[in-house]
Amino acid sequence: MKRFLAFFLALCLFLPVLSFAELDEEELELEEENIDLDEEGEEEDDGSDEDPMELSDQQKGKLEDMTAEVELDTSIDPSNLYLNTNLPDNVVNILLIGVDARGTKEVQKLPEQMRLSDSDPRDRSIAKRADVQMILSINLDDGSIKLTSIARNTYVEIPGRTKKSIIANSFGHAIYENGKYNRWVDTPETCIATVNKNFQLNIQYYVAINFFGVEEIIESLGGVDIDLTKKEASAINTYLSMSTIYKKKNGQYVLDSEGKKVRASHGKAIANSYDNHSDKRVKLDSKKAGVQHLDGLQALMYARLREIDDDFHRTARTRHLLDALLKSTMPRVLSGELDILDLITDWIEYLSTNINPMEMFTIASSVLGSVNLGEVQSASTLIQEFRIPEDGTYGYSTVDGSSVTVLKDKQGTIEAVHNFIYGRYIPAPYADN
Repeated sequence: MKRFLAFFLALCLFLPVLSFAELDEEELELEEENIDLDEEGEEEDDGSDEDPMELSDQQKGKLEDMTAEVELDTSIDPSNLYLNTNLPDNVVNILLIGVDARGTKEVQKLPEQMRLSDSDPRDRSIAKRADVQMILSINLDDGSIKLTSIARNTYVEIPGRTKKSIIANSFGHAIYENGKYNRWVDTPETCIATVNKNFQLNIQYYVAINFFGVEEIIESLGGVDIDLTKKEASAINTYLSMSTIYKKKNGQYVLDSEGKKVRASHGKAIANSYDNHSDKRVKLDSKKAGVQHLDGLQALMYARLREIDDDFHRTARTRHLLDALLKSTMPRVLSGELDILDLITDWIEYLSTNINPMEMFTIASSVLGSVNLGEVQSASTLIQEFRIPEDGTYGYSTVDGSSVTVLKDKQGTIEAVHNFIYGRYIPAPYADN
């Protein structure tokens, strides 16, 4: 079972890393690579009578040190989260947030960027959007893991605001004093409250990451091998070498609601902000299809590609990247080359979260008896997926010059989410308010 614990913890770490690719469209069939955990595909029995969940004294010490030293977000107030207290507690729901906050070379990590508002409350120079929000649901009784993705342009009510907006704009909230705007507070609390209120859930935990965290975590593993098409390799090369390009229509620049030019592509801006690759980057071979080695930033661009095709394919690429990361990392973890607790120690500084390592271990421990590691061949065989909105349940509208996704039957969507996670609809106490 320790083998599954390592797999589970790695999966929890990789899921927020890949949360930037939202599941906007139907799933696309993709040939998946199995993760061979041993020669027979089954968990090996070492013949010992050791308690499978018993940690060594050294591991216990690491876990305790991490729990004591990690910088956790303690600002989340449960009374502000619109919790559905009628939901059973055998399912733990965690909100995974991909934040589009790029910053500068000097300020890269999301926790650092969030602290800027403490020193200068009116400084909004680093704009933040919760571009991706995914609900990770872990059933403590049967060990099932479910992932619900919410389209970034979903038009919803945001607690504390008078007007509806897209859910990507729910990161942080304004503070008013004497009826006037005073300052902006960078916090995922509003993201959690927004998801809970609109879909009658009980989320209290979150994990958030930005572009830099994604790039740095993959880079720290030495990159990843991915089977690329010629078009994918060429697009990644182009995206990381071009300067900012602005959209044009009929020879004129397209302007947003504030009169600013709309960017068509700005890969160079991302590279300049987040590229910590120590050596000169070797361009990918775009003349032939096949397996190539991607560094952290190239892998991030791979997961975000959609200009060359559509969101169907981007969704498939994201799952493929997740499986490739697990395939390359898990043998090193299981052989003892990598210690999963060391990985958590190294990576958690890139995340903003209110879950400490001990809580993560406890959650993992409670599902171990329900999962057969030998049957886990890839992330897709372990995780069931759902998305908001479902096909045929939404339409498009234009608000303040921007396209938004409108739920045609919000109550039907709420019930569909509950049926996916719980098997039945469980209304919140405030459902009729």
